[in-house]
Amino acid sequence: MLSIIRQIAVFGLPALMVPLADPLMSLVDTVALGQWAGSLQLAALGPCSLVFNFAFYSFTALSVSTVSLIAERLRKGHGAEHALSTALFLGAAGGIFISSIFVLWGPQLLAATGCDPSLLGTSWQYLRIRCLAAPAAIITQVAQAGLLGQRDSKTPLKIVLLSIFVSLLGDVVLIGGLGMGVAGAAWTTLAAQYLSAVMLLRALQNSKVKPPLELPLRQEVAALMATASTLGIFYIAKTTSYLFLQATATRLPALILASHQPVWQLWGLASFTNTPLEQSALAFLPAATSTKEKREFITVLMGLGAISGIVCSLIAHGIPAVAPGLLTADAALWPHMRSVWFPGTLALMACGLDVSATGVLLACKDRWYVARSMIISGSALVLFLQLMRSRALGGSLVGVWWGLFAFFLARSVQSLPRVFMKHLNAEVVPQEVVKVASSSSGGCGESTRSDEGGASGRFRAWSS
Repeated sequence: MLSIIRQIAVFGLPALMVPLADPLMSLVDTVALGQWAGSLQLAALGPCSLVFNFAFYSFTALSVSTVSLIAERLRKGHGAEHALSTALFLGAAGGIFISSIFVLWGPQLLAATGCDPSLLGTSWQYLRIRCLAAPAAIITQVAQAGLLGQRDSKTPLKIVLLSIFVSLLGDVVLIGGLGMGVAGAAWTTLAAQYLSAVMLLRALQNSKVKPPLELPLRQEVAALMATASTLGIFYIAKTTSYLFLQATATRLPALILASHQPVWQLWGLASFTNTPLEQSALAFLPAATSTKEKREFITVLMGLGAISGIVCSLIAHGIPAVAPGLLTADAALWPHMRSVWFPGTLALMACGLDVSATGVLLACKDRWYVARSMIISGSALVLFLQLMRSRALGGSLVGVWWGLFAFFLARSVQSLPRVFMKHLNAEVVPQEVVKVASSSSGGCGESTRSDEGGASGRFRAWSS
């Protein structure tokens, strides 16, 4: 198991910064506004984050599919370049579409969140600039996936660190020095994301998989959609669940919303630190050479998920509880920030386990189960929030955070038993002629050929 932990560490630790790029930039904006611009501008980020993150994270399925498809094509030895080129084209087109929607209907979308009307003008000031970064944000996501599919996590790490430094420097100058407030935060994030996209595209041209400049190929679109269609249901359902949570929060008074925003950004940042466990499962689990190795890999992933959830929860809620002044200078927000520590901690612990379990299920091609379970969890969250609105917690910040815990509890009670009962304890099926399990069967399978030249092997499949 030590070798498995070493593999995950070598790949996962550099990859840790990849999913944290956008949340870190948002957190930098939040802290800068909290320190230098006041509670009103801090609260105005709430509805912006709500609509932008919903659109942005809906494309997560494309990046996850890109990691999986590039890794698969590299194992086969052909086709990776065209697949990556198609994924980048789709990402750019999707980003332009999102920008157009926000430019045309941004104020209406912000008003639909139900936030305090006094925040709408400041929120639109931020969103109309930040939305122009949507093409760069999605291209960055797909380009990072292309490098991770090649098991190169160090190049994205360097670029992410540089983009975060640019974001931090820009916020200090534009918000702290020039007093530009939310507009300064938006321009800084836009510049950092386009810098990141350009550098990643250049890095791809120096990698093993060099995407050609071409129109998307029909067969490559079909190959990406074969995975992304199911994952799309999963990520859209997950993003919609966050949308309901944040929409509930934006209806709170401006002071309460301002106290929620930094804690939510910090919690989101901590939750993304679990993502390398999911990426490690996708990158390594399908290539495991024996059932024993797969079981050990799953066991290690689940253990790391539990540890990650505990450590991240202590950090994410320890800072607001012990040193809230690091997040905002407004002391009136501190009691509200401290009030959500218990449900937030429980939610993050459940999140660590669920992300690891979801990575295993996706690597084992149990995608339809993952999608169905996310729809069930999202429905449970909506029902919970509706019930809570009629009770004491329904109109409070604490009620929102108990809803977050209810969501991840519903996720965990579905994903964990599925992993342990269907995949961890699955028996090897001895076969002379094996038909490797299809994606709908839910099994982890692999095949190795043997020939007369001495390269021995056998087909193995985990039972479905």
